[in-house]
Amino acid sequence: MINIVIPVFNRKKYTRQCLECLVGQTYRNFRIIVVDDGSTDGTSEMIEQDFPSVVLLHGNGNLWWTEGTNWGVRYALMHEVKGEDNFVLTLNDDTKVEANYLQTLIDAYELHKPCLIGSVCVDSENPDKLEFAGTAFELYTAGGKNLAADYNYSYPELKAKAAWLNSDSLSGRGALIPMIVFKKIGLYDATNYIHYMSDIDFSVRARKAGFPLVVNTNSLVYEYVNETGIQTERRISWKEFFSGFTSIKSPTYLKARYHFAKAHSKTKLLYFVADISRISIGFLLRKVGLVKTV
Repeated sequence: MINIVIPVFNRKKYTRQCLECLVGQTYRNFRIIVVDDGSTDGTSEMIEQDFPSVVLLHGNGNLWWTEGTNWGVRYALMHEVKGEDNFVLTLNDDTKVEANYLQTLIDAYELHKPCLIGSVCVDSENPDKLEFAGTAFELYTAGGKNLAADYNYSYPELKAKAAWLNSDSLSGRGALIPMIVFKKIGLYDATNYIHYMSDIDFSVRARKAGFPLVVNTNSLVYEYVNETGIQTERRISWKEFFSGFTSIKSPTYLKARYHFAKAHSKTKLLYFVADISRISIGFLLRKVGLVKTV
């Protein structure tokens, strides 16, 4: 049983589209769990009317991605199907997938188990553009990269060269996680990573616990990139860049990155300083045109 956990908030159009993709999957042993964190745009009413088989949980408006996902995981843990392999698939509503998506994840898991299977992300407006294909990083001086760079951010190039990639972390946009992982390492850390980086932290903890992280090339998620918080790699102003350091909605949120450095790096404060310096220098180089904005 795959428990597909989707936290949502006031994006009814995207939520509907995502659910339509899921209900048409060729692999049928799944359950959709939507955690609506106080939407006021009719999201819950739409789900109740048009997708009655979806498990709908109602949040209090303060869950954000991490605790919203945890609510769904707790439900899945409480409703395990005995005698079967049980999984959680984390997914965002601002995504699309093809009809064979779940089958590709299960097929990849059978090849590499026990492991976590991550998805490749591409731009929904330009599907040849590779957004995410796993990561490589070291935990001393915050060096690292998105593996998409090795394939020139081209999905056709990745598909021609690799069926799967080993990764140092996984995105929450399409991560298939065996239930045993949660039982071994716990849930997502909603205290230190309210919205961003909890997926990175969780996958790193899973890898440390002995579960390989595999990104499957055929498991494709189409991502609405403009809906994804504050992205420093895109064209933003100086004000937006600096506000990202204090915004829960930003991947550069200082508190989250500090806690990650403290929890996982070999050099703690040095790693944190190097991490923020790398982000700042990268933004400056893109701003003055020495590095191309992706």
